[in-house]
Amino acid sequence: MKHLFSSLLAITLFATASLADGVMSLGGSEWGEGQDSKVVIQFSADGKVSGNLGCNRFFGTYKQDGDKLTFGAVGSTRMMCPEAQMKTETRVSAALNTTSQAQISHLKLVLEDEKGTTLLNLQRRDFD
Repeated sequence: MKHLFSSLLAITLFATASLADGVMSLGGSEWGEGQDSKVVIQFSADGKVSGNLGCNRFFGTYKQDGDKLTFGAVGSTRMMCPEAQMKTETRVSAALNTTSQAQISHLKLVLEDEKGTTLLNLQRRDFD
């Protein structure tokens, strides 16, 4: 009985630590636009974000408070890629700059602007 109680307590503490106001923390997760897309966003537990915009790699900071999500200044490499990849990069960069909230579940992340308009639909890439 002690082991069962200890296990339940550990599970409860883990679940509580990974949720803020019922919303999953993005720290330590990786997301992408789809299997064939080069767009990848990686969130570190220390508030740093990095990944690929479609052509160039990027880095910066993010702040999450429940379902509120904002990105700080984002820097990136400056390679030229085919036009389709550059259009993707422009679209993803604009999305990061205007994100103010997110719908977050275990396998899906939807970045939204302040009006709730969907900017990016992302799928979890690091799930177990």
